[in-house]
Amino acid sequence: MKYFLNSIIIILIITIMLFGWSISKNFTTNNISNEIKINSENPKIKLFENEKSRTLRVAVLNGCGESGVGDQFSSFLDNNYGLIITRTENAKDEDGENKFDYDNTKVIIINENNTNIENMLTILGMKISDSNIEFNSTLDFDEDIQIIIGKDYADFINLNKSEII
Repeated sequence: MKYFLNSIIIILIITIMLFGWSISKNFTTNNISNEIKINSENPKIKLFENEKSRTLRVAVLNGCGESGVGDQFSSFLDNNYGLIITRTENAKDEDGENKFDYDNTKVIIINENNTNIENMLTILGMKISDSNIEFNSTLDFDEDIQIIIGKDYADFINLNKSEII
């Protein structure tokens, strides 16, 4: 009987040790996979969701003349905020010629009814009352807002990290 009870105690000890090992292995494996999942995904900020789920349609126009600035800013808005980028191109004057003499970034609001306009301006560090904000509902484009990137883009775009500062 003594050997029988000792055998049961040893089996229980081994079972408890295996159970503890299994839990610790599972716990550390889940933490590592969660960390990888968090770091590998780029979660979009839900700044632009509203009751009607109207996503802001944005045109990004390069008005500073620096190559690639418009593309980087478009990618940033799409990847981080899920905005619909309708077009990314150089800013043009009335004659259709490229215009690269914008000292300050300018925002043209085409559709004032989209409630997400103010959220977009917040990202740019602007207010609807700023002097570089213009309302023009006569433009015939399929977008809510145009952002003309000026030579001051370094104030809100970090090109090394493609993030807004």
